[in-house]
Amino acid sequence: MLAYYRNKEFNLTALRPYNSPDGRYTCTFKGSLINQQELRKKLEKTGIYMSSPRPEEIILELYRFSGDSFAEVLRGKFAVIIFDHKSKQLIAARDRYGVRPLCYKLITDGIGITSELANFKPRAGCQLDKLNKDSLRHYFSYGYIPENDTYLKNIYHVPAGCLLKYNDAQGLAITPFADMLVIEGNNHQLVDEQLLHDVVTEGIHTRILEDKLVGIFYTGKTEDLVLAATAKQAGSEVKVFSAAFSKKCMADETFEACLTRRRVNAYDYWHAAVAAIHTMDIPLADPTAPIDYLLFELASKQVDMIISADGADVLFGTGEKGFERLKKRNNGLIFTEDDKEQLLKFDGKPWNEITDPYLAQISDLGSISKWQTLELNLRLKGSTILKKERLAEYHGLEAECPFLDDKILNIASFLTNDEKKSMFLFEQIFVEQISKFQKPKKKDAHKIPLARWIRTDLYAHIKEAFEQDIVEQFFNIELLFEMLEQHRKGLRDLSCRIWAITMFIIWAKELRY
Repeated sequence: MLAYYRNKEFNLTALRPYNSPDGRYTCTFKGSLINQQELRKKLEKTGIYMSSPRPEEIILELYRFSGDSFAEVLRGKFAVIIFDHKSKQLIAARDRYGVRPLCYKLITDGIGITSELANFKPRAGCQLDKLNKDSLRHYFSYGYIPENDTYLKNIYHVPAGCLLKYNDAQGLAITPFADMLVIEGNNHQLVDEQLLHDVVTEGIHTRILEDKLVGIFYTGKTEDLVLAATAKQAGSEVKVFSAAFSKKCMADETFEACLTRRRVNAYDYWHAAVAAIHTMDIPLADPTAPIDYLLFELASKQVDMIISADGADVLFGTGEKGFERLKKRNNGLIFTEDDKEQLLKFDGKPWNEITDPYLAQISDLGSISKWQTLELNLRLKGSTILKKERLAEYHGLEAECPFLDDKILNIASFLTNDEKKSMFLFEQIFVEQISKFQKPKKKDAHKIPLARWIRTDLYAHIKEAFEQDIVEQFFNIELLFEMLEQHRKGLRDLSCRIWAITMFIIWAKELRY
């Protein structure tokens, strides 16, 4: 959806926009509300009756009834645009977890807002001076562009959990309707195990639609087993899709008949990586993106929706050992500031300008809770969820992340550090449900052999990418080839760095400089 308001005129390009019967409001909505029927019943109790089952009508009536607080009661993933033709005011809202993208830019005498950043790209190709160099520098720190910036200058994401308003008199105003996602880290009170079980189960069940065939992606993790078992409890036939990198993986019978495996070699992986970058229209260094692309492609022939366990490891599985390993690896940064000074030919702000505003708000929390909070607000929004949503939509599927739910987040805040270690409590609570599945015999069966592929099968592809004409605009070319050769000879494992650079080059080439 794409909307412009300028010179007191409102123009909207969207699939089936909803106009209120009195002609005052226009509303367009992208996403899904898992409490749609509940909201309808509450409105009817106040004497407000709706003539259609469309979520846009419910949203408009909520806005009429409660004003700017309407978004607070929407549960699900959504990007909403409302225009009041009488007051000449544009209102937009984005869900708390940032599942649905929503971008805006200020223009002469107005504003543009869209659910697809591609709508704001220059048609003649995006030249270097149109790019946001700060956000591109951040990409080489994190492996993704953190919100609320985009890769384009002067174009921003509406922050997750925020309401945007624009009118001629007051201009632009953005205010939060939901608090920042925070893991409080209450380490003194043991969580109610039955309550945690019930809340997680309800979060999964409410996202499974009766008329939808459901699939999950299995990566060898406990939370994937919990998803499958709990979805089956809801009476759904669940299809499980997984990638295999060897014949031993293909023989894994964890899910028996409901499991469909996709054997992935380096050739498949490379071409899926290129396709994924093209589909997502962003630079993304996540090595799982090509696998997700292939699994969505496979799943699109058998199911209607994918439910994902994303977020469960952050909420339930963070332990001291894993956290300490992360700290030793430069806090998870791909390139440090010193590294970037040697590698990149363009300047920008340092990586900590992204984390410092969050850390200032959570200074009283413990180190693990700080890390969890940053993961929820940065990586999950800027990489993991965005990747799933775009790839699912491209393949004609719905994607849901049941663990990213306010009720689950609230109860996860009370877990102790001991309860989180190796997902101890989470696995213990669901042990009966997941006992019907065999666990993979090989611990690393689902690990992508990226480091080995870069040394062998992918080496020629990456070397060719490094030789592209556009590379010299961004990089110290001599250093690129030095890194590639060091990795190929086994002197250092630089696979994460090389992959981040390669995905950036593929993306930059797509921009048509």
